[in-house]
Amino acid sequence: MKPRVEVDFNADDRRTFRSRKPGYSPKTNEFLFNHARSGLLLALQSLELPKGSKVGVMVYNCHTVMNAVAQAGCEVVFIDIDDHMRIDRDDLERKSNGLKALIVTHLFGIINDIDAIRKQYPQLPIIEDCAHAFGKEIVGDFGVYSIGQGKLPSLGDGGILTVNNEKFADAVKALYDKLPSYSRLDDLRLYLKLRLTDLAHKPWIYGITSRLKQGKKPQAGREPIMAKRMSAGVQAMLALRNSEVEGKVERRLENVMEETIRLKHNSLVTSVLCGKNAFMLVTFSTSPSALKKQYAKRGIETATHFANSIHWAREFGYRGDCPNAEKLRKELLMIPVY
Repeated sequence: MKPRVEVDFNADDRRTFRSRKPGYSPKTNEFLFNHARSGLLLALQSLELPKGSKVGVMVYNCHTVMNAVAQAGCEVVFIDIDDHMRIDRDDLERKSNGLKALIVTHLFGIINDIDAIRKQYPQLPIIEDCAHAFGKEIVGDFGVYSIGQGKLPSLGDGGILTVNNEKFADAVKALYDKLPSYSRLDDLRLYLKLRLTDLAHKPWIYGITSRLKQGKKPQAGREPIMAKRMSAGVQAMLALRNSEVEGKVERRLENVMEETIRLKHNSLVTSVLCGKNAFMLVTFSTSPSALKKQYAKRGIETATHFANSIHWAREFGYRGDCPNAEKLRKELLMIPVY
């Protein structure tokens, strides 16, 4: 079974990680974190919003986004998605009254029209969640990227916060300066974790580890975010891998074209979506379970990414007012792009 999540902690990566050489040089408006969620939390904190302030979040999402809002002392306002996996602008308008900030997630690399949103709500701070859209130029006030497991590049750990509004730069820097750094022992623990994760995703053993994973309970939504600066080992890997992303995207786009043709001739598939960075193919299917079995026969693991989004959202006060997301999640299956 070929693993759905790409993990490749190869010999060059391991050697680079151990060197701890600070090869990646962040721009003046970039801040490096242990996770993207840490950058998201810090961006929210830098806004200095009153406790209980309302922050808009797309309901079809990762629990870490919802959790960052809650940990910042704010209330999550859930916004529906449209049929193209973007924020539903009509639902946003209905729920915009009282919003103090908005997080827009570019799900699976499918880009939202931030210019249009900014034009409609010029005073609303916008945080772009680019966990699936590495390299996307930021239009909002902040952008948060992920280089964690299965992302592009997939380094297993790490996030980058870009501050695109000088108004918030000093507050971000003051908060960032207080964050702890990884110790050598922390780096060693992370190295061992990445090594084990890499081994667990080797095709010759993944058939066993994937079955064990399937029996796990859904991840809890509310988990404390322990923000730190990015590991020195990961920074060294980022410098090594950053230049490879463009070439990898080109190769993925070639594979996407071939797979999209195959999917369009599949009677189970009603439509297919993919972002410009070919992060993942998103299919809408009359029977996701049957489509999943077809891919399993080809030795490819598929999944409904963020299948538990509504379950997580309920932990943060969701009241069932995003009907399209609830409908679409029953039709979705995500196909990996290698």
